[in-house]
Amino acid sequence: MIRFIAFLTIMTAITFASHVSVAAEAELDPVAKENCIKACNECMRACRECLVGCDCPTCEKHCLTCIETCRACVALLEYGSPLADEMCEVCEEACEECRAECEKCGDMPCCKKCAEACRRCHDACEAMGHAG
Repeated sequence: MIRFIAFLTIMTAITFASHVSVAAEAELDPVAKENCIKACNECMRACRECLVGCDCPTCEKHCLTCIETCRACVALLEYGSPLADEMCEVCEEACEECRAECEKCGDMPCCKKCAEACRRCHDACEAMGHAG
C-alpha cells in the first residue's frame, strides 16, 4: 500500500511538473540515466508484445504494471526530477515481479523476451540508484 501511495505521489508530480530542475539534473549520472531510459523503453516494448502474445491474466497484470512504472520512470529521469531515484526503485520492483511471472509462462517466446527485457531494466534502474 505504501508503494502504491508513493507511486501515485510520483505520478501526481509528473502531472504538475512545469519545468526542468537544473540542480536535480546535475545530480544524475548522465550515462546511467541514458542506460536506464533506454532499458525502460525496451522493457515497455517487450511488455506490450507480451500483452498481445500471452493470454495469462496474471502475466497481463504484471506487464501492465511494468509498462506504467517504466513510463513514469522515464518521465522523471528525462526532466531530472528529485524523485527519479525513488521511481527507479519502484521500477526495479515492478520489473522483478514481471520477470518472475513471465518466466512461469514456460516456453512462450513473447514471455521469454519480456522476462529478459525486465531483467535488463531492473539492472539499469538498480545501477541508476547507485549512480545518484
